[in-house]
Amino acid sequence: MIKPINLTLMHSQKLKEQVLEFIKYHDVKPITKESYRRILLRYVEYVEHLTEPPIRDDVKQYRDTLIKDHSANTVQKYIVVVRLFYAWLYAEGKGDNIAINIKGPRIENTFKRESLSEKQARQLLEYAKKESSKGIIEYRNFTMIALMISTGFRTIEIERADVSDIHFIGDSHVLYVMGKGRDEKDSYNKLSPLVYKLIETYLMMRSDEHKPLFINHGSTYKEIRLKTRSISKIVKKYLLGINIDSKKFTAHSLRHTAATLAMEKGADLYSAQHMLRHKNTNTTKIYLHKINRRKEKYEEIIGDDLLKGLT
Repeated sequence: MIKPINLTLMHSQKLKEQVLEFIKYHDVKPITKESYRRILLRYVEYVEHLTEPPIRDDVKQYRDTLIKDHSANTVQKYIVVVRLFYAWLYAEGKGDNIAINIKGPRIENTFKRESLSEKQARQLLEYAKKESSKGIIEYRNFTMIALMISTGFRTIEIERADVSDIHFIGDSHVLYVMGKGRDEKDSYNKLSPLVYKLIETYLMMRSDEHKPLFINHGSTYKEIRLKTRSISKIVKKYLLGINIDSKKFTAHSLRHTAATLAMEKGADLYSAQHMLRHKNTNTTKIYLHKINRRKEKYEEIIGDDLLKGLT
């Protein structure tokens, strides 16, 4: 007896082959190729239950499904890649462009994470300092948090940092980093003398060859480069240690804190942009808007004036 053809499996397999061909075709960085692969294979998983090849409405439904569980930024990224894929299919004569003009959700021009106040930043460092006496892991954490909150480095930049990236320029120690979307460690931030001293002490406590700046000291992954996920968990743990328990405060909040404090202490827009390695000043301007918004007290003034003598 002849087995019936599994059309669902056929469509899914063909789509997977086209995804791999699409990735191979594009001349982009390996990290971008991996991102394309992950996003598109997830899309294939969504449509592989269909008995017919996906149509435009299926792409829209996929977008709406993503919106339920993901941030607007993530959904936008996924839909952009799906659009690129179908545009390529059409250009190569391999299929219809069923995703043309399908839009992702609206992205608000603001940050999802909050910055710490100067008082909170000080509390965090005091807590990390207190914990640092327990051992090398806690001293590493103190050093790392002090570095992040004073320079605004991203978690990925902390992960990629090597000891050999520290140099002495002019009268300052600096740390070169590979920024977001970069191929080389071509920009640096200055290290305060106190932060540099922490790094020096941490390195002296170690017994490895000192390649990665921050490493894992646990028994399972000993001396392996500390990854972004671990960095984020460490910062979150220390935030909880000072009773800050909110989704709005994460490891990325330390970057926002560095930027906000720099501008509050007199850094102009372009200095802050350089410190954060933003390509566009509009991104840096968001910090300025948030600082100004914190200073505004119009609602309080109006409320007090209107309710005077009534409460």
